[in-house]
Amino acid sequence: HGLDWIVSHGMTQGITQIAGSRRALKGNDEKGKGSVIVWNFPIEISFQSTNTYGWPRLCFSVYGIDFLGRDVLRGYASMLLPINPGMQTKSVKMYRPVSGNALQQFISWLTATQPEYHDTKITARGEGRALTRVVGESNLTLKIN
Repeated sequence: HGLDWIVSHGMTQGITQIAGSRRALKGNDEKGKGSVIVWNFPIEISFQSTNTYGWPRLCFSVYGIDFLGRDVLRGYASMLLPINPGMQTKSVKMYRPVSGNALQQFISWLTATQPEYHDTKITARGEGRALTRVVGESNLTLKIN
């Protein structure tokens, strides 16, 4: 959130549970669609502000297990909080940073040290991301009420 925004109630960050499915490891289900993993993470937060500059965002860092059982980054995503009340479904494209060249990419894969942001709030800001090389990943589908 921007400098004019303050949190009047609720937590500003949290960690969800670990979730997975056997179909997610195989890729597609029997209907040819990608597997779905459901996270239930209730968020209750209230903001106060004097103007709309710096509208609050939800930022996501998604991690998963690779085929060798290592915990690796799957992607980052960020979305503006909806203005309208009620149930809404939003789709957000995830992305992850990649190394500068093919040799560095192979070494980072081999050592399970994929590039990551030190400050995950960079996903909510525009500055500093222009020089980062990223690749698109899957989508997050969010149901917000």
